[in-house]
Amino acid sequence: MLKFALRRIAASLLILLGTTVFIYALLLAAPGGPEQKYANNPRFTPQQQQAYVKALGLDKPVPVQYCRWLGACRRDADGLDALIGPTGFPSFLPPAISGVYTGIIHGELGYSYFNGESVADLIAAAALPTLILAGLSIVIWLTLAVLVGVYTGVNNGGRLDNSVTTVTYVLSTFPVFLLGFLIMWLFAIVLDLTPVDGMVNGRESPAFGSDLYWGYFSANPAAALLDLGAHLILPVMTLVIVSFSGDSRYVRASVIDSLSMEHVRTARAKGLTRGRVLMRHALRTALVPFATNIGLALPFLFGGALITESIFSWPGVGRLTLQATNNLDYPLLMSILLIGSVMVVIGNLVADLLYAILDPRVRL
Repeated sequence: MLKFALRRIAASLLILLGTTVFIYALLLAAPGGPEQKYANNPRFTPQQQQAYVKALGLDKPVPVQYCRWLGACRRDADGLDALIGPTGFPSFLPPAISGVYTGIIHGELGYSYFNGESVADLIAAAALPTLILAGLSIVIWLTLAVLVGVYTGVNNGGRLDNSVTTVTYVLSTFPVFLLGFLIMWLFAIVLDLTPVDGMVNGRESPAFGSDLYWGYFSANPAAALLDLGAHLILPVMTLVIVSFSGDSRYVRASVIDSLSMEHVRTARAKGLTRGRVLMRHALRTALVPFATNIGLALPFLFGGALITESIFSWPGVGRLTLQATNNLDYPLLMSILLIGSVMVVIGNLVADLLYAILDPRVRL
């Protein structure tokens, strides 16, 4: 297991390096850029535009720009000297060794082209709302998918199985944006049961994440939690329905296949009870494919649901991604894509390890 994990980590680092090249090349080929922000501003002279581009290091060759963004080259040196840090060690080594503190491999993500704020601070501020929304959604969606999938799989062909399967098929056909607007229209507008959007009631509570909010939360924890819970209902419902519909059918199909396997039939022939056959033999095999979905839920946890966060004005990473795209804020967009790639790699590793734990036939 340890050797497999080390091999996967080494391979993942190479994959992530290739991903950084792809992300940088993709956004480099995209239209616009920071210099276009002031291109049509008559008060921004050509000399000022050139100084702005030079200050950002965009006058350098593309390989040099990429190397500096990555952190393998110093920004205060040129040529081969940039590859060596102030301490005499290579620039890509940890800051304590190389003396280089800039670049993504050193944890420095740069600054927003749009408002000049630290990219790391912007992502950190959006991460908690996404963690709350996506984390709660994942727990509910996976739990429901397993419970409903197992029950309908065990009772295959019954009335409830046919009804649930039909409903999940219908729900899975709805685009997420349409489902989100329908849920908002029904529960927030027609029935007036929940808030329409946002994360807190702005008339009673300060903006979520601000110092004033945490002061308000400390003074009124019950009211703050109830307010947050009320705003969570609609976006969580949207995410759960979208994800649960497909996964429950996936678990159902796995359970049906597992119940027809030889080792399960043998357990039944030995006189084991139905519950013991199901829990000790059938489910362990049936849930192995579902382990992949659990591992791949990690990228979802970080990225959130881009469309859902936009529909419900949820101030998370998904909404931040849309804003960065609209503003051509490349440092912010590249950092979000890179962190998402890291989560995908970690998710795949977790899925492989879960496979080995659940299925004794798998040898790593």
